[in-house]
Amino acid sequence: MAGVQKVCLNALNINQKNALILGIIIAKNSPRTISSRRKNGESRAVTSFTLRDSEVDTINIDVWGLEYFVFTFYERFLVGDIVEITAPKICIKTGENENFRPQVSSPFYLSINEGASDVSIHGSDMQSSYLPLLHIPSKHSSAYYGLAEVLKLPEEANNVYVDLLVVVKSVMSAKKIKTKTGTEMSIRSIEVIDNTTPAAVTLDMFDADTIQRAEDWRPLESVLFIADARVSWRGKAVKAQICARSVITHQPHTADAEALRLYIQNQASTRGGEAAAWAAWSGEKACAASVAQVKDRLSTGAPFCAALHALLTNLDLEDINKMNENTDDLKVRFTDHTGELTARLPINVLEDAIGCSVSILITRYLYLHNICFYSFTYIIVVGSGLALPLALLKSVGDGDHSPSSGPYARLPTRAIKKNLI
Repeated sequence: MAGVQKVCLNALNINQKNALILGIIIAKNSPRTISSRRKNGESRAVTSFTLRDSEVDTINIDVWGLEYFVFTFYERFLVGDIVEITAPKICIKTGENENFRPQVSSPFYLSINEGASDVSIHGSDMQSSYLPLLHIPSKHSSAYYGLAEVLKLPEEANNVYVDLLVVVKSVMSAKKIKTKTGTEMSIRSIEVIDNTTPAAVTLDMFDADTIQRAEDWRPLESVLFIADARVSWRGKAVKAQICARSVITHQPHTADAEALRLYIQNQASTRGGEAAAWAAWSGEKACAASVAQVKDRLSTGAPFCAALHALLTNLDLEDINKMNENTDDLKVRFTDHTGELTARLPINVLEDAIGCSVSILITRYLYLHNICFYSFTYIIVVGSGLALPLALLKSVGDGDHSPSSGPYARLPTRAIKKNLI
């Protein structure tokens, strides 16, 4: 476009008409249809993204147009893309709008209307200058909450926004759910941990772009700085969510992030693993508890540590037949003399118990008809979505439930997700 002038974000002013702005996308929000606004009988829609052009300068951008244009725009541009924006409308921020988008440094926001402004991918010659900006947190990286503080938030403090510095513990597969209004949407959950508590917190994501980005996150290796995660109570547990205000910085280049990553990796390789970490943090060792006692403590909603010795008495063979490489866990039932406990058993623990891989389980699952019982002993941290197996005993289908001295008598500590139904 003729007459445009390149402008940095820190030099914007309300009177500029033909600005050319260059930057990297650090966050984006799902598009939504504005049914009340129609043009020629077609619905209009809006989406937004956040742009950065330096270590300190960021701005939010709204994109308006017909539904097809906006949804196509959302799919075309991704976090990490370097883009140039031509002739956007420069607007002054208002307090009401800013409650639902990321905090940024600019006093303005940009408005892009279909047919009036243009956005395009910039050439690769600027990648070395802009890609490092993806690893700088969008907010001051020292003012974050520890997960121990998050778990102590009172139930009445619902929908609190906090900054988090965490390590990814596990990444679940994306799945489809239906809202109360019947709308189908995607969700992906991950478990995150830090150095303030051995307990994990579940983080839910609903935006398609964030769900896809999570494919690249590696357990115990990926560090995330999350600006404005929304914390709320779900039942008896605290959960965090990525929302329209959130900005995720993957592998932030900060001293705290590197220290946290090294701490978590050191804990993972320490003898006793997470069970020892819980004991060191809380000052208490795992006490033996029956199924009934675990249920009673679960009802309080508070994290606790306990050793559960129980039989694995139910494993759905049809679930095993439906397994694929993306399956994370299976529904199982544990039983002792006081009752039954339903949980989700991670695939890696099941593989250790059965002695074969997921692929073999899929092709030879009928072999499991011959298994009567497995006996487990767990160190359990419940109330936080975490359970830690301490030891696994061999198959005891003959009724002899005593510990074995065989190869499965003592296995390395592994984490399992405790999700009572």
